[in-house]
Amino acid sequence: MSTLSPVFKTPEGEAAVMAAYDAAMKLWPIAYETRDVPTRYGSTHVIVSGPADAPPLILLHCALMTSSIWSPIIGDLSRDYRTYAVDVMGDIGRTVPTNPPATYQEFAHWLVEVSQELGIEQARVLGWSFGGFVAANFALHEPQRVTKLALLAPFATFAKPGPGFLLGFLPFLIPSRSTTRVFERAMCFKGDFGHDEHSEILYQRFKNGQLLLKVAPRTFSDDEIQRLTMPTLLLVGDRELLYNPKAAVERAKRLLPNGDADLIADCNHAVVSDQTERVSARILKFLENGQE
Repeated sequence: MSTLSPVFKTPEGEAAVMAAYDAAMKLWPIAYETRDVPTRYGSTHVIVSGPADAPPLILLHCALMTSSIWSPIIGDLSRDYRTYAVDVMGDIGRTVPTNPPATYQEFAHWLVEVSQELGIEQARVLGWSFGGFVAANFALHEPQRVTKLALLAPFATFAKPGPGFLLGFLPFLIPSRSTTRVFERAMCFKGDFGHDEHSEILYQRFKNGQLLLKVAPRTFSDDEIQRLTMPTLLLVGDRELLYNPKAAVERAKRLLPNGDADLIADCNHAVVSDQTERVSARILKFLENGQE
């Protein structure tokens, strides 16, 4: 017996992750539908919410999790937007990477194909952590498709990873509940994601999943950041674990042509769960500013 997706080590592990995913989706506070979009890189799972005629908003989740991690703010985001929460290609979830992108341009083209299949020509794009890097990479290669870019603690994009990043290797090497808990506590200002269901996904990911990413996140050059000319919001927690938050925000302020960058007080890498209401309000204000 083989697994459905190569991101899982065993069929039993895949079943455990899918059960955790299903449990986490019970936290989704509004109606949704799902789509599995074909691309040359593999089938891409998308969770769709919000009014059908509303402007599109693409969401790209943090690594090691799934799109279910957006549940704390998806109700706010979906009031005035048609939200498309995409399971990132090569990470854990219901996206099946049969031919993962091998270059940064291909990673961007994967989202082009997803957008085309969904009938989206242009969209606001919101990314968190690794998803923030994926969003910024998409905006860099396909700027005409991104009307606004919102980045929550994007990994590596504006600042090189620091020693805190190494802590993530602990549960990879020893995938137990205790090591996963150590990593989660280190990333979250409040000590955890706020829901046992999200904590369970993190544990199951370390225990049963494997990354199939052929392109690693990287720090953008000055020239690349200056080419992100669309309105861009950067929010980073002042207690960020994975890199120097002040350096990231200062660099963004200096280089983004049309940017708004800020530190969020009492917030670590888990920005959505650490400061849910504050982060949601900042995102919505940014997305709505200047909207016709």
